[in-house]
This record gives sequence, structure tokens and C-alpha cells, in this order.
Amino acid sequence: MAPNQQTQIQVTHFSKLPQLDGVEVVKGDVPSPGEGEVLCQIFLRPVNPTDVHAVQGLRPIGPHHTPHIAGGEGVAKVVKLGKGVKNLKEGQRVVGVPWTGLYGTWQQYRVMPAESLMPMSDKLSDKVAAQFWVNPMTAKGLVDTSRPPEGDYMIQTAAGSTLGRMITSLAKHLGINIINVVRRSAQKEELEKLGAAAVIATDKEDLVERVKEITGGKGAYAAIDAVSGEMTKKVAMALRDGGTVYVYGALSGDPIQVDTLDTLYKYKKVEGWLLGTWLGGLKNLKATIQEVHGYLEDKVIVPESGGRPHAFPFFAFAFAFSACALALALAFASVRVPGQLYSL
Repeated sequence: MAPNQQTQIQVTHFSKLPQLDGVEVVKGDVPSPGEGEVLCQIFLRPVNPTDVHAVQGLRPIGPHHTPHIAGGEGVAKVVKLGKGVKNLKEGQRVVGVPWTGLYGTWQQYRVMPAESLMPMSDKLSDKVAAQFWVNPMTAKGLVDTSRPPEGDYMIQTAAGSTLGRMITSLAKHLGINIINVVRRSAQKEELEKLGAAAVIATDKEDLVERVKEITGGKGAYAAIDAVSGEMTKKVAMALRDGGTVYVYGALSGDPIQVDTLDTLYKYKKVEGWLLGTWLGGLKNLKATIQEVHGYLEDKVIVPESGGRPHAFPFFAFAFAFSACALALALAFASVRVPGQLYSL
């Protein structure tokens, strides 16, 4: 039985790190489920880079209003069923697919439409289930978007990140030739073991020349770029004529750069990529969700929670934010993100 009151992390106004003066712990009412709804007790949540952006008002797909309850994903237990709910039962572990509005998980209890919740397999740990949506779905979306024809290659930057490792593992599983780009040579052996066709360390190798060597002078078919800045320019120059760079992050903090003549005369494109936009274009979202769930069950995709996973209580949310923000700031130097996991 749920209590009447709960603890929540509320964004009262958008604020910048490290102060976070617009984020505070508050008390709120525990809602009751209506017809077709479920009351969930959310017990574990990751801090993703998108959450750090959200509390600063930098996230492109909301929430853009304040106050609101933060948090984009997590795993929960079904506490109470609303009238007419037949597909779930009390006590089941569930995740939002997605959580309504892509926020609101950093509270103890939340009402959700039953159709937006997915039971989690017993094969998945709580930590894996809590990270079901953002990174695994992004890995699937980026690989599908940039997938080359058989025998060709795709490039990914920031390959040492948590998401980058997922993408490498998924590419190997699907028989895709992926060229990973990292900053340090020390990362090469580990990524090669994950299944990369090649790993380029930019501290010692020229990206464009190495891609030409690997592809027999043809260039890669497409690239996914989490770094932006000058890196976008380099990976674009390493593509075949007509190739596309899909930019989904800005770890460098710099604006996108391109070589104008290379882009103009070789018909290359640079496009922004967002998970929400990709999901909106799917013909069968349910089938895609089930596919990703299978990848997690079979450990094709293995979420991580930073180099040192820790659990934080709600009153220490600032430490969890700081851990993730530090990892995000240093990710270009190969610190894995997302940062840490915390729970009540």
C-alpha cells in the first residue's frame, strides 16, 4: 500500500552547474490511478547526460516549463492497478516505454498509462532495467540510421563511451563493419575485442588517411558523431561521395565544422540526429522495443554505469548530478557516461 506523501526532485527553475540552485528535494502527494492507469513505485534511476542538460534548460525536446519533476528513465514496481487494467499485475517490475513526457522519474511514485509500461524480464538486473530506454534505444537507432551496405564501413566517434561500446557490440552482432574513433591509443585493444573492424586513435593516427587505408580508398559509407566541432569536419572528409554524418552530441562543446568544398563537390551531408525524432518515424515501435529487450537479455547490449557505479539517496542528488556532469565533461577524454546510478 502506498503512503499519502512522497519525496520528489523538482526543477523550480533552470540553473547551471555546479550551483544547481533550481533543483531541490520536495514533498508531494502520491497520486491515484484512474481507468487504464497504473501507480508505480520507482526505485532506481540513472543520471544520464540528457538529465544534466534538462535541469539547465538545454534539452531540445523538453520539458521546457518549470516547475517539473526531473528524470528521464528508471525502473519501477507496480503498486496499484486502475480500473480495466488487464495486462499488468501488482508487484511486476516495469519501465516506461517511454515515461510520459520523457521526464518525471525522480520521485517515489508515479501514475502511468498501462499501455506505456513494459514488464522487465527476470534476466535483467535492476540496474540494466533502469537504463532500458535512452542508451539501448539510441544504439539501435543510430546503427539502423547509418547502417552501410554489406562490405562497406561506418564510423563512430567517442567510441569509448558507454553508448559507443553498445554500438560496437550491436554492430558486431549484426555483421556491420564499424570503424571506431577514440582519442587515446590505450583504448584500442579493448574496443577491438568488442568487435570493431578497426580502431583509430587520433593521438597518433590521421583519421582521414587511416579510413582511406581501411576502406581501400573508397571512404566510409556514413558516420555517427557525438563530438562535434572539428571532429565532424574530419569524419565528413573520411566519407565516400554522398556520405552523411549524423551528429547526435556535442562533447567538444564547439560548433559543427565542415570543409565547404569537400561538402559541396562531393555531395556530403551533415544532419542532426535525435532519439525522439527517430522513434517518431518508426512503423512498429512495439517490435523495436521488443528487439532491444532481446538484445539486453542476450547481453548483445550491456549497459554500464560509469567506471565506479554508486547509489545515491535523494538528498544527495547534487553528488549524482556532479558525478555525471564530470563524466560528461571528460567523456571526450574517454571517461564513460552516463555517470552514476542513485535510488531512494
